[in-house]
Amino acid sequence: MKNLTSVHPGVAIALICCVYFLTSCAPVHKLKFVVDGTDGAVKNDYFNDRSEKTIQPFDYLYIKVYSLDEKTNSIFNERSYNVDTELLSYAVDARGNITVPFIGNINVKDLTISQAREKIEKSLQIYLNNISVMVRFVSNKITLLGEVNRPGQHSFFDEKVTVFQAIGFAGGTSGFGDLSNVTLVREKDNVIKYYYLDLTKKNIASSEYYYLLPNDILIINPIKAKYRSLRDYALGITYTLISSVASTLSIVLLIRELK
Repeated sequence: MKNLTSVHPGVAIALICCVYFLTSCAPVHKLKFVVDGTDGAVKNDYFNDRSEKTIQPFDYLYIKVYSLDEKTNSIFNERSYNVDTELLSYAVDARGNITVPFIGNINVKDLTISQAREKIEKSLQIYLNNISVMVRFVSNKITLLGEVNRPGQHSFFDEKVTVFQAIGFAGGTSGFGDLSNVTLVREKDNVIKYYYLDLTKKNIASSEYYYLLPNDILIINPIKAKYRSLRDYALGITYTLISSVASTLSIVLLIRELK
């Protein structure tokens, strides 16, 4: 009787091919964030100049005027806290202006928060004495689409957020997000631009697009559209092939035993 533990070389090769085909279906390197390169060099420090965000059209600014005069306080700061933050704020119009009571339009486009505060204070000091102004961004929004767990518009209160923080707002990526092919849509001065980011590379931390701005749209593209169907098809074929090989092997061994 033949040794039942021995396997024909052709059968062994078939089994190895099945396993390889099964494990090679998923492009794992496209599903991981910030992996090390293949050149053997590992770098963990990246410099990124986090420049201060400037005010752009359609931003919302919270402006509070401090004064020793109660009437002045009531005019500029009387707000109901049961109202949405956008209604509590000063909207920057398409030309970069905000409309301040009794003052009129003040252009704040391309100014930092501190620069806008100084400009607003100077405009108010023409009419009012002993005042101080606080300015902050409010109601910032960013949109996450594609292969994320909670797609849609998400609010944040910082001047800007990192690309990883933004993905965290959406509950992370799904199992099919292609992190090597992420699309950033950004509008500035009525021009819409598309940028393509590779989040599998560590040097994304030094990219000028590492920090996202309010109203940015981040799209996590899927792995090739055929991936899901191919994966299911490959699994079915692999299991069928393994079952067929196992059945054939059993019959062959049984016939040898009977001889």
